[in-house]
Amino acid sequence: MGIKECCSMFFSGLPDPALPFLPSLLLGTFFAGFFLLFFYKKSTNLPLKIILIHIVRKLVCLLPGNDHDESETCLSPDCFRCNKYQQLRVQIVEKWKEMGGNGVKLASREVEEAVGKVEREIESNVKVGAGERRREKNGGNNLHLQNPTLFKMELTANPYWNDFDIYTKELDFLKLNFAIIFKEFVTVFDALKSGDNWGWKSNDIGEGHWCIFPFIDQGLVNESNCRRCPNVAAILDTLPSLMKDCVFGNVCFSILYPDSHIKAHYGPSNIRLRCHLGLQIPDGCWLEVAGTQCKWTARETLVFDDSFEHSATFVDQSSSAQATPRAVLMLDFWHPDITSKEKQVLLKLLAP
Repeated sequence: MGIKECCSMFFSGLPDPALPFLPSLLLGTFFAGFFLLFFYKKSTNLPLKIILIHIVRKLVCLLPGNDHDESETCLSPDCFRCNKYQQLRVQIVEKWKEMGGNGVKLASREVEEAVGKVEREIESNVKVGAGERRREKNGGNNLHLQNPTLFKMELTANPYWNDFDIYTKELDFLKLNFAIIFKEFVTVFDALKSGDNWGWKSNDIGEGHWCIFPFIDQGLVNESNCRRCPNVAAILDTLPSLMKDCVFGNVCFSILYPDSHIKAHYGPSNIRLRCHLGLQIPDGCWLEVAGTQCKWTARETLVFDDSFEHSATFVDQSSSAQATPRAVLMLDFWHPDITSKEKQVLLKLLAP
């Protein structure tokens, strides 16, 4: 007797199932899930609520998103953010033409050349996503070059700026007011943990979970969030180098959960430098800029140029559902080489 005949005889001898197939499948899935949950709880000794939150978080992170942030290289021709950047390119050129001789008179050669480059990109209809520009400039052999995706001026370039004497008053003032900033962060973060996500935005990063609570979002002030954190808003108003009223300017609480990775990418412009004030910094998380890793420190500031290739990582931890996320106050400052006249022109070209 062959295998086929043996199997046929075996299955024909089985009794007919008492339940139809679909109810049987659902019942089996339920019991399988119950036993998996039981053994997972037994092995981790975590509260059931935390386990369920962990499962939901993992499921949510797997769902595709319709939008992306500037950390991603997008291939969708219908992407809202990419279309907005394309509109910004057109805006830059049109505003420059409207300014005419006044723009040339006020602006430096660096601004004029940057605008000219944007105009040539529009005329050639070349999409300048980070990945494409990287291949265009260096054939993909060197991933650590400074390579802003939208607007580039000839400015001093360093991946990290902590060793330079810049923004001294602003950084000292942020550190001096750490307790005030941290207290208001805890207030809105505790609300998020309790299910109140009002004011928070989730960025789709593919691997893990990254949320921000914006005070300035692409140059626009979030009045509602500023009212919820009035002391933070007041502190921001005292920072003269803070990038305001410019589409490249952002300020937010930024939280990165365990088992998350923000992939390597380039920022849109080199006219800003990005600052992180460490709020809560667990073990296992770091920033990498131009191939060099650097770890955040609570109560300390970290200044870097995000037009260099950079990424952020928070490695998986045991009991990660209960782990503390990495939290920083993120701020964008004008590049210190930008003059007051250049800033005057750039604010017109890059109005949000």
